[in-house]
Amino acid sequence: MKLFRRNQGTPPTMTLEGVLGPNNRLDRAEGRPAPGARAMAVASDGALLINDKERLLRISRWQDEAEVVAIADTPILTIAIAPSGAIALVCEGGRLKVLTKGFTATDWPDVTGLSAPVDAAFVTDDEVLVVESGTGAGEDMLARATWEDAAKGSVVVLTRQGERRVVASGLHAPAGICIDTQGRLLVTEMERATIRDAASGAVLQSGLPGYLARLRPMPGGYLLSCIARRDPLIEFLKTETAFVNEMKETIKPIHWIAPRIDPNFSHDVPIEMGATRLFGEVKAWAPSFSYGLVIALDANLRPIGSVQSRANGSRHAITEALHWDGSTIALSLATGELLRTEPLA
Repeated sequence: MKLFRRNQGTPPTMTLEGVLGPNNRLDRAEGRPAPGARAMAVASDGALLINDKERLLRISRWQDEAEVVAIADTPILTIAIAPSGAIALVCEGGRLKVLTKGFTATDWPDVTGLSAPVDAAFVTDDEVLVVESGTGAGEDMLARATWEDAAKGSVVVLTRQGERRVVASGLHAPAGICIDTQGRLLVTEMERATIRDAASGAVLQSGLPGYLARLRPMPGGYLLSCIARRDPLIEFLKTETAFVNEMKETIKPIHWIAPRIDPNFSHDVPIEMGATRLFGEVKAWAPSFSYGLVIALDANLRPIGSVQSRANGSRHAITEALHWDGSTIALSLATGELLRTEPLA
């Protein structure tokens, strides 16, 4: 008699071993507060752009004060830089604001028709790609992506003339987009732990050990941010359909067993109490639905290194990481910080 079943169609998940061996480099990283940030980008002049809710901030050097250079109508979700240096701000409610590199508003249409945009990238100065997650506005994307199979995500091209066309659809919880050196549109799927060629649908990398967020270029490869690591309990429960169906029918999504942004333990999530040990100390290897993880990939999308904040750390839920001024800069949603560590390039 078989006591456990295995999903035969699922590729094996990479483990945090070898070049991805556990470390605490994110916890050792230098940090600066960024409580309202969800996005960042490197401007054409080399400055770092981040948001503070609806405000766009510019940082010339790491130690400098942030300067407010623009204000959007709603909180900014992602930032994209055009070849000319123009800056696209994709905001809550699907609003779009495009600025010149001098931060002057342009005549781009501000309505996109999208409800839950999560990332963007310019194709040309007059075309911007926007990733639509497929999750309803205000819904818990982490919980929905973990337990719902509907592939409702898409990638849409918006033009300066107001045209809109879908270039990829049927994506499961897409979370990031990046244009590689060959011109391919690389899209990350959060829960499927895959990187796809958006145009062809081909899977270019799979079985990654995290819940994927954004993908950004670095010298010689890419930086892949992860909201959390793959959790063994969640992976096991995917074989227990009756339990999962009852959970979804009787419990609000906020309490579903799913990856989390907040590393603090709560009695609302009793299974996490297994992560406490003697005298209340949390061990680095303990069960945890949150985690800090940035994976360095080579030009062929193969992992070559990482920076991490383990179960006993706090700098979890990395939504974006990029190479700036000779360092790796990561944005932690859990602590509301920008983190600077040695380059992964």
